[in-house]
Amino acid sequence: MMMMMMTTALLLFCLLSSTSALRSGTTRLCSVNQQSEEMTLPLRRVLVTGANQGIGLALAKQLVADHGCHVYLGSRSAEKGNKVLEEEFEAGDSVELLQIDVSSDESVEAAASDLSARLGDEKLYAIVNNAGIISNEQNRASAVLNTNTRGPIRVVDNFIKHLQPKGRIVNLGSGGGPNFVSTLRGKDKERYMNAMSNDEIEAEIAKIEAMGEGFSSYQGSKALVTCYTMALAEKYPELMCSSVSPGWILTNMTRGMGASKSPEEGTVSLRKCLFENLPKSGWYWGSDGLRSPLHYMRNPGEPEYVEEESMTFAN
Repeated sequence: MMMMMMTTALLLFCLLSSTSALRSGTTRLCSVNQQSEEMTLPLRRVLVTGANQGIGLALAKQLVADHGCHVYLGSRSAEKGNKVLEEEFEAGDSVELLQIDVSSDESVEAAASDLSARLGDEKLYAIVNNAGIISNEQNRASAVLNTNTRGPIRVVDNFIKHLQPKGRIVNLGSGGGPNFVSTLRGKDKERYMNAMSNDEIEAEIAKIEAMGEGFSSYQGSKALVTCYTMALAEKYPELMCSSVSPGWILTNMTRGMGASKSPEEGTVSLRKCLFENLPKSGWYWGSDGLRSPLHYMRNPGEPEYVEEESMTFAN
């Protein structure tokens, strides 16, 4: 009886210690079997853009509930973001709204300034560039490329100073990216197999816009995200930078287009690239968490991609 009371008291102490630690920016782990040992881990702070719905929201909820992270929930609309906080999270959850429209220079700059004031001396563990739009009657090619390709560039340019040493950047790509590259020939295809500078990306954006309206603008925007990710890996070798495909996920964006998997199923590769030890920065990962090629679409369940030593493409 006395032992049970002591154990209960210790568990209560651990719970109170964890709550206090969370408020101070640390996560505290306590073990009944290791009463003299206390492990303190830094609280992982993660920015997720486009997190008020779909895959971004699913990831944000998993980061808070399953990974003990503090999430800055990026939302273009403050009203929608606050509604999500009220309806999808519990009181006391480690999450807060950050209003940010990745298609706007002014909005991203303002959001970075806002976050800087909140962080103080703290740093972000990771940036997840999830926000994006798809090609349809409402979203013209120029808007798709501005949001999906320039958006991550804006976010990284403004927020990277808040990222901790050896932090992580995960950019949401798409299986549409390799599909786009598979249609190219010769030097054009080879260009999309390598890192691109911002100027080179802008040149490709102009070419894609010149193709006219259609799904190619979405696919091309995601192919360029992977080229940008490779450039980040070269520029910031101390960081772990990845691009991922979530899979064909049923969200408001894809409704009526044959997608069937839940947003929660679309976070496999995102969470892998956030928390696992990865062999190399700059790689593109499929929706099943396996490395995938840039020049053709690898389906889930197929063997993991192994890079060839040299590749040439016919004109």
